Amino acid sequence: MDKKLKNITRGCRLNDRVFSKIVARARAGEFSKELDVARFIKYEMRKAGAGLAFSPIVAIGKNAVDWHHRPTNSRLAGGGFCVIDFGARFNRYCSDMTRTIYFGKASKKEKAIYGKVLRVNVLCTKKIREGADGHRIYLYAKKLLGGHAKYFGHGLGHGLKKIIHAKPRLSKKEGQFLSAGDIVTIEPGVYVPKNFGIRVEDDILVTKKGYRGLSHATKKLIEIG
Repeated sequence: MDKKLKNITRGCRLNDRVFSKIVARARAGEFSKELDVARFIKYEMRKAGAGLAFSPIVAIGKNAVDWHHRPTNSRLAGGGFCVIDFGARFNRYCSDMTRTIYFGKASKKEKAIYGKVLRVNVLCTKKIREGADGHRIYLYAKKLLGGHAKYFGHGLGHGLKKIIHAKPRLSKKEGQFLSAGDIVTIEPGVYVPKNFGIRVEDDILVTKKGYRGLSHATKKLIEIG
């Protein structure tokens, strides 16, 4: 295993563990605001001997419409969808994972939209392989989102190296082809203005015949409270 894969895999394993702890503590009522979750992520990273790939994003309700939202004192209870985006850094190599949970009880419509985003994540991941065209996979994601595609404003994914947003990109930009050994994110999202945001992101290793997922935290919609 090369240095990049070894360290990013290590980061993904830590991300998975930290997310499980976030869910357990949220269920126990230990977080009241976005900043509480962000501080917990930072604490867990330090405790594990990891750096931060970037400052954690924790965004409840309409805050998540800004996909780079900085955590605030916004309260979590009954706030709806909460986007949690963070990554561990080991030996300068970055990992990156997003999960969206729900504070309160999601409506049937909200569950359906979450299910659509998750489906895009799963089906686009299946397109990953050596030689795949990142632009075409991005267009496939837009097609799968259907009427919600207008609420998907960023790229589908990016490479992971010693910088958090590296090439190759899976985006509007053409000519970005995947090579065996690349590690990329798959992160579809839906952001409805003044309402909510949803994003599901995994780190994926590109192989000659396909892919190998590095992020394993549950993607089932978790409701808190």
